[in-house]
Amino acid sequence: MQNHEVDGPQATPSVILLAAGRGSRMGSSTERIPKALLEVGGRPVLDWILDAILARTTGEIVVVLGHGAQLLSGHLAARYGDRVRTAVNARYREDVNILSVELGVRALAHPERGYLVVETDLLVDDRVWDLVFERMRVSSDSFWVCRGAYAPGLTGGIVRTRVGDAIDAIDYQPVYRPEFEGWRKMLGMLYVGPGEVDCDRRFRQAMLDDVGQYYMRPWIVHLGDLPCRALQVDEGFAASFNTPAELDAAARAFLAQAGADGAWAHHER
Repeated sequence: MQNHEVDGPQATPSVILLAAGRGSRMGSSTERIPKALLEVGGRPVLDWILDAILARTTGEIVVVLGHGAQLLSGHLAARYGDRVRTAVNARYREDVNILSVELGVRALAHPERGYLVVETDLLVDDRVWDLVFERMRVSSDSFWVCRGAYAPGLTGGIVRTRVGDAIDAIDYQPVYRPEFEGWRKMLGMLYVGPGEVDCDRRFRQAMLDDVGQYYMRPWIVHLGDLPCRALQVDEGFAASFNTPAELDAAARAFLAQAGADGAWAHHER
């Protein structure tokens, strides 16, 4: 994989990783360690994500910490040195993730160039990462990464496209409702292109009185001022997880897809 040279905003995209939450649905697994440090195939989930990103960009990388911040910051410093910076969300217990995104953007030296926001409860293969970074390389358009379609077993953040990949509606539906059948399912990545940075920041900051919201909220309310597209990545492997059972299933599928040897392991530290 070839790193992009510093010759423009899309060649060196900034990346914000959201790793502040405890992941309470993981039960005792995350009492002592952050969710992002749970291991798959002997490596923390966060390392799988960061190693893939570092292979594809020389841009800024900020990890937003909260639960287990000291443990996570120590791990990042030891493995990545000053290549990866951190920001701390002291309000992570009450924040869903809208404040974490704001703190990550504030930590960037050049937010005006655009930024990729990535949730860290994801296992994603090289094909998906290639599609995401290729889109940023060739286009300055904002986009939501999507995989699959809204269905009884696949709920949450969704987008609707009627003409091509242009998004004309965004919603959050955690409980299945048939009227949203066929909407595209968000994966947990948003690229904010340079043209939408100012509005993205302004609308989010106006909502920070209530941090119990998802970072998609400004885009739901102000979509007319935040044009964006859907990047569908069905040809690659990607899975998110919120419970131990979901992590187990996602990890086994991910390692099988990657051709990794042996079973994945989750070790408490």
